[in-house]
Amino acid sequence: MAKDFKTLVRIRKWTLDEKQRELGDMLRVLEQLIEQREELGRALIAEQKVAAENPHTAGFAYGNFANAVIAERAALVEQIAAQEAKIDSFRDVVAQAFKDMKTAEISERNRVAAVRAEEDRKEQENLDEIGSRAATRKDGLM
Repeated sequence: MAKDFKTLVRIRKWTLDEKQRELGDMLRVLEQLIEQREELGRALIAEQKVAAENPHTAGFAYGNFANAVIAERAALVEQIAAQEAKIDSFRDVVAQAFKDMKTAEISERNRVAAVRAEEDRKEQENLDEIGSRAATRKDGLM
């Protein structure tokens, strides 16, 4: 039975680690999406500067570029919102895995304490018996 609790704790810890890795992957995806959105903003600003410097040559192409950037930015905003929602709900999964691991750890700790208390009780009974026999011999009753 003792091995079962240790195995359970180890499995719950492994599960928690896996969930935390998944959450980390989700957060990295979110960071990438945010970086893409910011890169689009920087590209738009750079293109605006080029269009302002050469209004006759670059100016007419800028409109199509700006429309494409606006559409791409809108798509990224939707992806970011979806990823944030996914992360928020997955945090509950991670919290549950953490709770399960802690429950198993506490159960193992309680089991170890109960075993130790039983061993201490048996040792005290043996010491009491030894003390009782020694007192009996001292009194000359044996």
